[in-house]
Amino acid sequence: MHEQSLTVKYDNQSKILKWDPLMLYVRVRPLEEDAAPIHCIVVKHALTLFYQLQPDARLALYGHYNRRHQFVITKFMVGTPVQSLAS
Repeated sequence: MHEQSLTVKYDNQSKILKWDPLMLYVRVRPLEEDAAPIHCIVVKHALTLFYQLQPDARLALYGHYNRRHQFVITKFMVGTPVQSLAS
């Protein structure tokens, strides 16, 4: 596994895939324009991420890609949404 970090924007789509243990799907977009979305899976501290997510929030993610080309998040940091910074 090759660990890497990403700085992305939350794409306002998340879904609970499994309840025990809680597995969360999150779709994010890189900060560059016209970039393809990245599909992410988080299990470790998934409830904390689900609670902290706000529309258009910036995220710092650390993890690796699995065989299905999903980014598996092992660590994360949630920044303030872009809308609240502008107002």
